[in-house]
Amino acid sequence: MTLPEAALAFPLLHPVVAGVVVGMRSAEEARHNLASFNREVPGRLWADLAAAGLIDARAAA
Repeated sequence: MTLPEAALAFPLLHPVVAGVVVGMRSAEEARHNLASFNREVPGRLWADLAAAGLIDARAAA
């Protein structure tokens, strides 16, 4: 998983977040962002990031 893919998925961890707005300048960027958004997040990603101190542990819960 790339950093941009994780960044698209991260806000959706919170139950009040209904969507993510992403800027795009071309049809190619739109296709790329859609593919990134549809990528499945590995099960341990958030726990691993929390363990490394990169995100708040409450976000990984």
